[in-house]
Amino acid sequence: MSQAASSPFAEVRLLGPVELGRRDGSSAGVGSGMERTLLAALAVNAGLVVSTGDLIDGLWGSAPPPTARHALQVHVSSLRHRLGVSPSPLEARPSGYVLKLDPGQLDTERFESLAATGRAELASNQPALAADALEAALAVWRGPALADVAGDRLTGTEVARLEEARRATEEDRLDAELAAGRSDRAAAMAEALAAAEPFRERRWGQLMLALYRSGRQAEALRRFVLVGDLLRDELGVDPSPALRDLHRRILTHDPGLELADLPAPPGGPGGADLLVTRFTRRGGSALAYQVLGDGPIDLVFLPGFTGHLEIRWEDPTLSRLFRRLAASSRLVLLDKRGTGMSDRAGGYPPLPEHVDDLLAVMDAVGSRRAALFGVLDGGAIALLTAIAHPDRVAGVATYATAPVLSASDYPPGATPDQLATLQTVLSRLLDVDEVLPLWAPSKVGDAAFSRWLTRYMRMGAGVGGAVEIVQRLLETDLRDVLPKVTAPTLVLHRRGDRALNAGNATYLADHLPQAHLVLLPGDDTVLWAGDVDPIADAIETWLHRLPTRDPHPPATRPAVH
Repeated sequence: MSQAASSPFAEVRLLGPVELGRRDGSSAGVGSGMERTLLAALAVNAGLVVSTGDLIDGLWGSAPPPTARHALQVHVSSLRHRLGVSPSPLEARPSGYVLKLDPGQLDTERFESLAATGRAELASNQPALAADALEAALAVWRGPALADVAGDRLTGTEVARLEEARRATEEDRLDAELAAGRSDRAAAMAEALAAAEPFRERRWGQLMLALYRSGRQAEALRRFVLVGDLLRDELGVDPSPALRDLHRRILTHDPGLELADLPAPPGGPGGADLLVTRFTRRGGSALAYQVLGDGPIDLVFLPGFTGHLEIRWEDPTLSRLFRRLAASSRLVLLDKRGTGMSDRAGGYPPLPEHVDDLLAVMDAVGSRRAALFGVLDGGAIALLTAIAHPDRVAGVATYATAPVLSASDYPPGATPDQLATLQTVLSRLLDVDEVLPLWAPSKVGDAAFSRWLTRYMRMGAGVGGAVEIVQRLLETDLRDVLPKVTAPTLVLHRRGDRALNAGNATYLADHLPQAHLVLLPGDDTVLWAGDVDPIADAIETWLHRLPTRDPHPPATRPAVH
């Protein structure tokens, strides 16, 4: 029996020569150059359909043979056999092929997850743990990305992105070593990195700092002269102002360069913009949260469906929304239990249990009373919290929230086609590509967004967790309790929403005692797929109208990081 049949693949490895890692711990190369290129092209677009035309162009260039389409089918068949799994994750579609991988089945994802953990530990002032995580991330690499696949338009962009991520992670690790007080070790590492890529000034700054903190001031100053000559001779430029400032501080023995008050090296740490993720506990469950801003009112954001605190920040539109909201509030972000970085052991609990989790997070950040902003089922949790604990809730804003998803006596409910999109996503292992026309029509054709959203949802709860969340959505019916919400409510919905009728928002506004309805322009259900500025405008205006402006004395508010 062949190895492929006896030990199916466990992961696809792209960080080095392209190969398959198998469940028995072994690894296997991937046949011919054609098959390696095919696997690489499908893996870097995992979860997305790669068209037959693009694959032919990637394999044979601009002059394919007349038999190219048949030859592609042969290579696909051979690759399926190598994967050794039934049903095969390599699926044919009318327009091409798609490789469906579970979370953790790409070494690139393992690398990026470890690197993100390291940056978070560094931002949380845990440099030794950060260095360990970043070292583990770099250990995933076995050589240059896709080392045995010729660069082409199907993989070239991804190779460049991965290699830059590797460089940044090497530099983040240096920051961690410096912050951990391991200056001699950092100096040796920085020397090698600066020699390998001498035009990356951040590395020279790290080297100078490591040498200085090792008691080698003269050597640190000589490195500044060396990099200055190099930049002027090769590029015709002087060292950056940040590097010149570091040179001045080393020259004058600035006490701020010591470990107790270590500044960021030139270029700044890779994780400088990453919020610290903290945890609190309710019962035996850990709940993850972040805090941003220091405005006069607390605003807690309750995400919809699934998600992940740190991956959420990778989307620039959602990041912009959060930063706008944090300009007028102290914004608290969280992962619901069963999702993201919060505990998942008990699955996704019924919505009333999320109410107590929310209060635990509010207690952890010292929030006696807060406004709540919930999306989809997050809006339902916010409304239930306002009913159960009116003294803790200054107001509730909902976005794309339905009082009941589907009921025979509820006309605004989801149509059979809309409900079918949920099952489609589950059956496709959370691949969102096929449902973007309903969920995020403005992003149709945006392969990068589709791939990121698929990864975000998979990292948020996994396929099994998503099944449970859908079940909770189908169980929810708030219609009888809406009149009990006494807090001021802001009901937001995009007017042309294709996946969830805006009539849901009208129903909420008609049945909530203190509701203000705002129908926004656009067709997207996904909050950050469309224009988020009208959402931020509406929430900022609403926050200023809430009666409670400073829910607790400034002296009791925890420091914001």
